[in-house]
Amino acid sequence: MAKKYLIWVFVGFILFCLASNAHAWDDQRKGFLLGFGIGPGFTSFTQKVTVDYFGGGTESVESDRENKVGVMTDFKIGYAPDNSWAIYYTSKVSWFGMTNALGSDVTIANGLGAVAVSYWFNQQAPSPFIAGGIGFSTWSLPFEDNPPDTWMGAGLFAGGGYEFTRHWSIEGYLSWGKPKDKEFGIEVSSNALSVMFTVNVLGY
Repeated sequence: MAKKYLIWVFVGFILFCLASNAHAWDDQRKGFLLGFGIGPGFTSFTQKVTVDYFGGGTESVESDRENKVGVMTDFKIGYAPDNSWAIYYTSKVSWFGMTNALGSDVTIANGLGAVAVSYWFNQQAPSPFIAGGIGFSTWSLPFEDNPPDTWMGAGLFAGGGYEFTRHWSIEGYLSWGKPKDKEFGIEVSSNALSVMFTVNVLGY
């Protein structure tokens, strides 16, 4: 899933560049939107294992909280009914390294896919704006051979930014997710909170 996400991010970014060079859009936010961002971020999480015994009862073990610095990516695609409001799908991913339970160093993709809304305070740039959304969270190992199933759960985010010139903005978000997976009576989950800061380009 994460590999497909990366492919779509790069395809979207290339299409945006081609469209911009061809002057296909009119520099008004109203209409089709396509954007991408990248920057640093911080993710804090705990993990929990819960075992359901066939004879009845459960037992849970929760890890200590871990804090990781990583790279954040942000993909957006949607529509703005006017120059102030937009509704869109966004995929925000925190990429960071950690050592798993087997002692191997792996790259984690802690993602959030959400239906989101943004509001710009000015009709044209420069303009501050706020944004928020709700959807699903994921936890995956995209670069491993034969990776385990992607964990999935609820997720949401809130934040905003400043569009300092047409198409370009600095953005900051706080996101939360609780992806999980269950097999053979054993449930594993992550409770993750991420802070992300990105430089974004938005085509319109």
